[in-house]
Amino acid sequence: MENRATILNYGKTPAHTVFKLSWPAIAEQFLICFVSLADMAMVGSIGAFATASVAITAPVIWFINGFNTALCTAFMFIVARYIGMGKINIVHKSVRQALTASLLCGIIITIAAELIAARLPVWMGAQTNVTAPAAAYFSIVGISLFAVTVSTVVSGVMRAAGNTKLPLFANIGANILNVVGNFLLIYPERDISVFGNSIHMFGAGMGVSGAAVSTAASHFALAFFLVVMLYRKDTPVRIGLRGDYRITGKILKDMLRIGIPVCIERCSLSLGHIFLTAMISGLGTASLAAHYITDQAEGLFYLPSYGLADSATALIGQSLGAKEEKLADRFAWLVCVINIIAIALMCIPVFIFSQFVVSLFSNDAEVIYKGTQTLRLAAGAEVFFSLYIVISGICRGAGDVKIPLAAGFIGMWVIRLGCCYLLAYKFGLGVVGIWLGIDIDTVFRGVVCMLRIKGGKWKYAWKH
Repeated sequence: MENRATILNYGKTPAHTVFKLSWPAIAEQFLICFVSLADMAMVGSIGAFATASVAITAPVIWFINGFNTALCTAFMFIVARYIGMGKINIVHKSVRQALTASLLCGIIITIAAELIAARLPVWMGAQTNVTAPAAAYFSIVGISLFAVTVSTVVSGVMRAAGNTKLPLFANIGANILNVVGNFLLIYPERDISVFGNSIHMFGAGMGVSGAAVSTAASHFALAFFLVVMLYRKDTPVRIGLRGDYRITGKILKDMLRIGIPVCIERCSLSLGHIFLTAMISGLGTASLAAHYITDQAEGLFYLPSYGLADSATALIGQSLGAKEEKLADRFAWLVCVINIIAIALMCIPVFIFSQFVVSLFSNDAEVIYKGTQTLRLAAGAEVFFSLYIVISGICRGAGDVKIPLAAGFIGMWVIRLGCCYLLAYKFGLGVVGIWLGIDIDTVFRGVVCMLRIKGGKWKYAWKH
């Protein structure tokens, strides 16, 4: 085995290895989240219609990202497994095929997005003043969706080889470009005050379309940089321009075995969220606002879990590729313990000060009252959902994708939607019933995944 290619001894101890791999991925998740919030705030400053124009397309973009996540996960598994085996030549072939697959899938996504862009806002029930800017926004962003697919897959390939810092720094640059672009393209020319001095600032005054252009430009810049680094950065996944980029039957088979279940899982969750939002909208404006605030806050809770999940996929894939089952088991439990500690440190203060947190986003007494209840319910059960995220990453590193799929599908379409409807409407608990139903689902998923890890069969799920 070519030990220089592995990340199994990346740190002084297995725990140190997990920390060194995970912190850039966790930081990247927080960065993306906060920049997204800043992006939304800048768009929202020009009017409610602008916020609605971007928000109305969000569920569709989340749905599309399900395909990107599936393709990324498949190649993370393939690359990590072959690095663990020490088959670096096959790693390079796999990386070239990852580029081909991401480009082809990305082009299909972009074409589909452009075909539906004009009709999408109408299908989503947008009001008349939102339809045109929403269609323009989605059409412009849609042009860059193939770049999103490429950058997502290349980032995953790099993480599978243990390079988590480069995707972090690349995303920092792309997000800075996005924010600066928003500042220059959304607003018209104006005078701004800097330390008491008035400065005349250029502005294109493009509004929502300016935000779309800025976002698309950052997508292209990120993909370009990452692809260049793939050819130039000295890592186990570095490739040359020459080589066979055709997708082979073996890689295609492995890609589909991993990618299809992950795609079904991610897309079914996105569709489930659309149905759940429609259910909550029938409870009234205050309930919808309380749910939205809780949902946004919850999104911050499990950002560390996504970073840990990516690291787990790489570590488990390389460990099992090297036939180090005991080491894989040790990494799996370490990641779970670190995740529990991280989530507890975030959720306990939010649980205690939930009323204060909700009041930061609303001054409506009813929203604050309901939001306080729902945020406490979210914080109380978040550890289970975070374990579902992390253990899904562990299982994907082992090629064991069916259990997370089953847990996610049953959890969303049977338990969550069923319990939410019964508790909210039949038992009259309103939005509190919604979050009780969500908690029941998250506990179910967390317990199922923990039992899978405890049983140990996940380590032997992948058979060539």
